Amino acid sequence: MKNQRRRIESRDNTTYRAIVAIRRPRRSQKTGLIFLEGFRLCQDALESGVVAVYLLLSDSAAELPAAKSLEQQAGASVQTLILPDRLFKTLCGTQNPQGIALVCQAPPLDQLPDPPSENGLYLVAENIQDPGNLGTMIRTADAFAFDAVILTEGTVYPFNDKVIRAAMGSCFHLPLGCFSDIKAVAAWFRTADRPGTLLASDPLATEYLPFDLRLPAALIIGNEARGLSHEARAICRKRVAIAMPGRAESLNAAAAAAVLCHDLMQYRIGLNIDSNLQNE
Repeated sequence: MKNQRRRIESRDNTTYRAIVAIRRPRRSQKTGLIFLEGFRLCQDALESGVVAVYLLLSDSAAELPAAKSLEQQAGASVQTLILPDRLFKTLCGTQNPQGIALVCQAPPLDQLPDPPSENGLYLVAENIQDPGNLGTMIRTADAFAFDAVILTEGTVYPFNDKVIRAAMGSCFHLPLGCFSDIKAVAAWFRTADRPGTLLASDPLATEYLPFDLRLPAALIIGNEARGLSHEARAICRKRVAIAMPGRAESLNAAAAAAVLCHDLMQYRIGLNIDSNLQNE
């Protein structure tokens, strides 16, 4: 059974207006629907198990092999909407859209299951406001095989259009957990079967990674302008800086997260190698 195809010609069309509305972050968050643009991102989302509602194709893209492949991948339950190129373009955030988009159900965003993984690595975004920063942090955590990204409620919505573009599909690859504040994160982290390490990025710290620490480990990155909250400073026994022998005064939140996430990944790899050698 093939997908149902329906044509939309007017901006006044009810479905079209509903799709325009979910491009606004608040409306997207309220409805639980997200808009994805471009073949690779749409394909990645479907392969990751994201549930599609509509497949949108422009006239110039509707008969392309990539569009037909995506239509088949989406399944018969997903309705395909065909739009004139000019109408499709008004939906998109890119200058030269590919003519392929999806409206999907946002993946679940909730507290993570107890307890944290025994050798888990977690990236905590505390009140991160810039969508590009958060998207890059999610992509970084995915690249370095972190177990999840944790968000406090003050952090930008992770399925914001700009976050999704910066994450380049990574927001569909690993769990995203939402907690009310850093105290709730710490309480969840303490449910681990063995004591782990809650640490925070702090340019005023006197220690650097790697140092001896216990896994699981959770790394907190604070707000771009204000840094760590008072609560995070009080909770974290370990605060780490990044060695910067050059002339730059600081790194932004996403860059700092990338450096420290890489170091934590290397630390976990080293522990696993040592453990395997001891077991031989």
